[in-house]
Amino acid sequence: MHLSPVLSQIKGVAFNTLQKISWKSPQVIGALSITIILTGGLTYYLSTTTSAAAVMLNGQQIGLVSNVDTGQNLVEGILEQHGKPFGLNAKTHDQITYEKVRVNPEVYVKSTLSEKTLEDKLRIYLEGYKLEADGSLIAVLPSKEDSDKVLKDYEANFVKPSDDNKVTSVNFSEKISIEKAEVQPDQMKPIDQAFKLLLDGKIMTKDYTVQPNDSWWLIARKNDMLTDEVLAGNSGATKDTKLKPGQIIKLVNTTPYLTVVSEGTYTGPETIPYDVVTKADNSLGVGQTKVIEKGSNGSKLVTYSYVQKNGIDVTKQVLDEKITQTPVNEVIAKGPSSKPVTIAMASSRGSSGSSSLVSRALSMQGTSYVFGGTSQQGFDCSGFAKYVYASSGISLPRTSFAQFASGGAVSKNDLQPGDLVFFTTYAPGASHVGIYKGGGSFVHASNPRSGVITSSLNDGFYSSRYIGARRYN
Repeated sequence: MHLSPVLSQIKGVAFNTLQKISWKSPQVIGALSITIILTGGLTYYLSTTTSAAAVMLNGQQIGLVSNVDTGQNLVEGILEQHGKPFGLNAKTHDQITYEKVRVNPEVYVKSTLSEKTLEDKLRIYLEGYKLEADGSLIAVLPSKEDSDKVLKDYEANFVKPSDDNKVTSVNFSEKISIEKAEVQPDQMKPIDQAFKLLLDGKIMTKDYTVQPNDSWWLIARKNDMLTDEVLAGNSGATKDTKLKPGQIIKLVNTTPYLTVVSEGTYTGPETIPYDVVTKADNSLGVGQTKVIEKGSNGSKLVTYSYVQKNGIDVTKQVLDEKITQTPVNEVIAKGPSSKPVTIAMASSRGSSGSSSLVSRALSMQGTSYVFGGTSQQGFDCSGFAKYVYASSGISLPRTSFAQFASGGAVSKNDLQPGDLVFFTTYAPGASHVGIYKGGGSFVHASNPRSGVITSSLNDGFYSSRYIGARRYN
């Protein structure tokens, strides 16, 4: 309440009254007494209170500030702080008003509104854009342009056009939507974080109870994972860590949020591995070999069409091949054998001993997978089989389909180390091949992520796709 106008009015009334009546009259003395009392009260009130502004949030007082400007600056500072990292202006749907008041200084101190208290009570939001795939939220970005850029960057991570790689189409398997939305500040992501989220994929963790006879490798195969992926989910575990039946371990699996499907044609050089020709030479001792003529690889220019998902070939078809350098066969003289030689125990090229074909295959584990690869710089599945067999003096056709079409058929029950085992994977027919190593497992150039590895025929993926085996004598 403002008492100064009232006091002035009282003084005016008293002065007019004094002009009409004697100053000694009871009326004058009473008026003067009232004036003195009111003046003293006002002075005391002003000296014992302070001016302030009550901050009202949706009709409820939440604290005091020194004045209205201070309150407004406090709100604006909080909104700016939440929007600045994204280049946005944060907003609130709350109704904020101010009422001027005078309060006791102690009350003001106790009721002063802090920035944190106001920040906790405000319902702050940002206007951004939801990036969704098949209706599932991936991230919220500050603008539609940011969302488009994240998608383009993700595509570019898997699709790399060049003079040799002619990309004809790129799209996503999933239905993509970008829609405007109001979200809390902690739900918003800048471009770099959203891009990393896409690359990392969806991480899912589940418990697995170790079964009798389980190994790290077997657990990985049961769950369509790599052994290293299983180990990575269990801190401190190595391939030598012992497992106990009933033990609980973590399986951490990652699946992509988005699948980039690209189609095109690729033209590039490929190595043609030289074949090894053996000639009997009875002048040599039993099991001895001698290189008569050194072999050399050839090369060819291959053009093929492909369909890829996130950079991994799912279908491929050779369109054209041009030999640029003809391979030269290596000729090896071989002494008599004291017993029939099986494929798995054939002598290795250039070796003075008798290492097995399977040992040769196992020694290649860890070699990279390269589409069309036929050398130790990288193999595809049929290139790996051809290379390993060539080291034992056996020439195989180049493709898995041709390899399956030749050689002698072998039943699954009669498999021997060194036999070729075939599967239908990315295309109908014998589209994948490996070398049987015995014990129900085989060695093969699996895929770009795994390279050359050993897998089990009992693995769910391969057992359901097994179509037969071939033996070459």
